[in-house]
Amino acid sequence: MKRMQSKEDIIKDQYMKTLTCFLQDSTLYDSLSINNQVTVIDQSFSLFDVFNVFIDTHIDEVLFWNPDVAYYDGVFTQTDLIRIILKCYQNILNGVPNVWGNSKIQVQPIMEEEDEDRNTPVNEKQLIGQEQINKLLIDLKTISVRDWFNSYGESLHQSSLVQADMADNLNDAMKKILKQGVTRIVVIDTESRIIVGILQQKDILAFLVKGFSQYFHLQLSQKSHRIEVHHENNQQSEQHELEINYFSDRILQLNDKLPFDTNVYDVFYKLIYVFKRNAIPIVDNNNKYLGLIDRRDFLFILKYQVYDMLNRPAVDLLNFIKIEKKKFAGFCICNKELFHMKQTLKEVVENLLLSSRGSLVCLNENQEPIATLQMSDLFKICLDDIELE
Repeated sequence: MKRMQSKEDIIKDQYMKTLTCFLQDSTLYDSLSINNQVTVIDQSFSLFDVFNVFIDTHIDEVLFWNPDVAYYDGVFTQTDLIRIILKCYQNILNGVPNVWGNSKIQVQPIMEEEDEDRNTPVNEKQLIGQEQINKLLIDLKTISVRDWFNSYGESLHQSSLVQADMADNLNDAMKKILKQGVTRIVVIDTESRIIVGILQQKDILAFLVKGFSQYFHLQLSQKSHRIEVHHENNQQSEQHELEINYFSDRILQLNDKLPFDTNVYDVFYKLIYVFKRNAIPIVDNNNKYLGLIDRRDFLFILKYQVYDMLNRPAVDLLNFIKIEKKKFAGFCICNKELFHMKQTLKEVVENLLLSSRGSLVCLNENQEPIATLQMSDLFKICLDDIELE
């Protein structure tokens, strides 16, 4: 016997059908924002120069330019940036050269994927002194992007360029993003075949926030009936206002966190190689929420060259970040960091887009973090059930 659908189930089904139509009626060109400019670097740039591009332009990725073929050759992201610094830091501590010879006998692989049971390769008792920091800076300023990847036997296009035509509809683009497990797609001009922008998950969510409500009401106006749900305060709720609590079974599984005394090196190492997340909540001895550390926060270490921070507890980095962000007027007003289960899906998406970390934390009544929601999580929640076939 088939189970009776709840009001929430019916609303979600209607939401998915309308969303699928919206995506099919929209193109990649429609969702490209004015900020979707492509930043390109040459492979001869030093690692230090590349890091400064990230710091000065506040971007999430750059494209490599390959002069041999006169075309783009791979994506370099903030994750790649962190991996390189962690590896360089480890090498400096252990007295290992940061660039090896071209002989394959000498090639030492860059930090490989780790499982959760394996310890990180840094000795917490080791400290990096000023002499070692100077050596690290010299290496960063003299090692080119090409030399780094060649030395470790890796291809410059280690992050594949998943491409789509700007005239393609968004539904087809979702197929590529969801099936290939990527977070961005390179948009190509139909006629010139030139890259016109990089479309990220956050760009698509922002486009949905701006355009879906209007599209939804337009569809309703063409129908003879509408599905309504009433809250206790008798306010009408539309299908795109489904509470995030409806997806709590998925959200509550996202409950990783780290204690305040975790080594900063280990925080970023675990973010990339263990949790594979963009942000992680930091808690005190009583499991109460202290703050959120995001991969983007690594740029503070690079900007101020406080590499000794990597060997300090996570709470020190949190305090350092708070001091720096207080210098920006109005930051606390516009920035969002928390969400709760009674908020609608639309509200959570909007707050996530306003978050400087690209992540939101849900706390219980004891101020303990019970879930961390990032852009890719919401992307899957909003779009994973659309009609891809």
